[in-house]
Amino acid sequence: MSYTFFISRELSGPYKFLIASSKFHIERKLKIKLLFEKFKRKKLFNLKCFFFIVGNIINLSFFSTKRIMLIKYENFDVSRYAISRVFFNYYSYLNPLVYFFECLKNFYLCALTIESLMSIKKKNIKAAFVDHGMYTNGLMIEFFTQNKIPIYSIGYPRGLFCAVTKKNKKIKYEELIELKKSNSLNRKKITKAEKSIDKIISKTELIPWMKSVDFKKFNHYSIKKVTHIIYAHAFTDAQLVHGYDGFRNVFEWLEFTINYLLKNKRNKILIKAHPIFFHNKFPNKNNIFDQKLFDKLYNKYKDNKQVIIFKHAIKNGDLLKRIDKKTILISHHGSAILEGLHLGFKCIASTKTFWNKNFKLTNQWENIEEYKTKLNKKWNNLNFCKKKDLYDVCFQLFCNESGLYGKKFWQEIISKELEIDRKVLYENVIKIFKNLDLEKKKFKRITQKISNTILTSELN
Repeated sequence: MSYTFFISRELSGPYKFLIASSKFHIERKLKIKLLFEKFKRKKLFNLKCFFFIVGNIINLSFFSTKRIMLIKYENFDVSRYAISRVFFNYYSYLNPLVYFFECLKNFYLCALTIESLMSIKKKNIKAAFVDHGMYTNGLMIEFFTQNKIPIYSIGYPRGLFCAVTKKNKKIKYEELIELKKSNSLNRKKITKAEKSIDKIISKTELIPWMKSVDFKKFNHYSIKKVTHIIYAHAFTDAQLVHGYDGFRNVFEWLEFTINYLLKNKRNKILIKAHPIFFHNKFPNKNNIFDQKLFDKLYNKYKDNKQVIIFKHAIKNGDLLKRIDKKTILISHHGSAILEGLHLGFKCIASTKTFWNKNFKLTNQWENIEEYKTKLNKKWNNLNFCKKKDLYDVCFQLFCNESGLYGKKFWQEIISKELEIDRKVLYENVIKIFKNLDLEKKKFKRITQKISNTILTSELN
């Protein structure tokens, strides 16, 4: 019998290295050679999937912002994967007809993906590499984990990783990538974590993708009476990456937060734009669309005296050093509030973020009603973070050698081996890999090096 290594995509671009590294990793562990098995979706027209869509039109699920998030197909929660893809399209925010068409298309593709997975010969598959688990491919992760098949994937904040499940249980993408409490945190690691977050605050450009952002100075006198700072997030890419909490996307969350805080006339709100809006060399067009959506928000609130909006990139460290310590920081799931927590601020955030909700970092909420309760609270009634938990997260995020900031991050290895600056590699990834022609020996050396950095986690 021939055993296979399942892959969700073509071996192209950087994925050629990532997939080959993952395959080498599992082959070395199992001591057998595997054949590639690429995912093949069934023929586009499927009667069962068609009636699934028709049924949800008739019962009006596609026309309700709440009911659309409860749609299931063959016991799979498909809503969060379909909706993530719906709002990847900028025009879904602007045109109800585009939104409706995107819903029909993406819910249908989710159903078709499930039908395709159910026809796979699972016994032959020894492991799977699945990319972009926040979208439709997340259904592959649930399918394979339910069948105890090891998953290889990439995702912030982990980098390239392997996850093995012990039980026949569906595991969602966010459960694979989230940081969990460590049992090995000691004083040495805490000190290292403190130093790392200090560096990020003082030198934001250390964050790899921030190196091309043009940060501006700001008038700090205008922010003296600010009561709340809201951190905006990217609006189109990877919506619901950490799960659903009542908001279908972070534009919806941001608008709700502003409007709710404005009910209290004593509140003064500062909205900080995400630096990615101003990354002129970002490798895709998403940041252009994000900036347009942010401009839409700016035009809506620019004349409101309770609201200050910075329409340019500013360093979070500069901002936090100039505001009152009793300013409440609000983020949906971003790492920027880790800097605020380190500096002694109180923060409000969703439980749907990249760290497990057992960490006592923020005043967290799981649904809109809980969120309203947190927003209503005065500073005195909110909690500070548990510092040990904060530095546990910071150590795992900033000091993990295989993670985004580490020397053994897969992109860093490729950068060094190809002798291409990582910033240049990041900003020109499509062009560089398209024209890349490597000798077999060099390709094998790079993939083996990356393979050696893969960490395996066992999930119950």
